[in-house]
Amino acid sequence: MGLSLTEKKEWQQAQAYFERALELPGTGVKRFRDKPRLISDGEKIAALYNIACCQSQLAALAPEDEEAKSCIHNGLVALAGCLEAGYDDFQQVRSDADLEMLRTSDKFDGLLRRFERSGGFMNIFKK
Repeated sequence: MGLSLTEKKEWQQAQAYFERALELPGTGVKRFRDKPRLISDGEKIAALYNIACCQSQLAALAPEDEEAKSCIHNGLVALAGCLEAGYDDFQQVRSDADLEMLRTSDKFDGLLRRFERSGGFMNIFKK
């Protein structure tokens, strides 16, 4: 539902669905017999990436500078969560049109550098 709302450019409503997806049972590990499965890393990554996209688009539509800054901040937080969960397509993050407003932040490149690996297992083989 969230993706169909993004196609209609209804960013706020779409974001609500992506946020809800973070709270729903997922396809991940089932830790307790009487509890639902946890959300998988892939599901978490998808939801957080889409939240970041929604926040970026809302920043572009924001009528006030402070509101845009708040959206950009929230988008960067969601993107950081996505990267922490294991998303590593940095080229996509740097080129996705939906994330354009996040790239205007001076914190964007620092965030990506924090997660990009220079090479090898646990950064042992640095360039």
